[in-house]
Amino acid sequence: MTRYSVRIGFWLRAYEGFTVEADSDDEAVVKAKAAALTAMEESSRPEHVLLDERREGVIVFIEQVSADQRRVVAEDVGFDTDQIHGAPAI
Repeated sequence: MTRYSVRIGFWLRAYEGFTVEADSDDEAVVKAKAAALTAMEESSRPEHVLLDERREGVIVFIEQVSADQRRVVAEDVGFDTDQIHGAPAI
């Protein structure tokens, strides 16, 4: 029987918190969006991660593994119907 290595990717619900100072509600929204983008780009661990809520997965790759080589069989294969963003409109 042939051996295959499978790598999956999935999203977790992760939460981070911060404060912003603003002179109005509208300015607070603008500053919150800017701070959120910065927080998303950080590589540090977020304040809280819900490990029991894995969602929206993708098979990153499937490789056939033999004694002398690895051969990619497939990449970016959808397998999960629990879509956070919903199905695209057709």
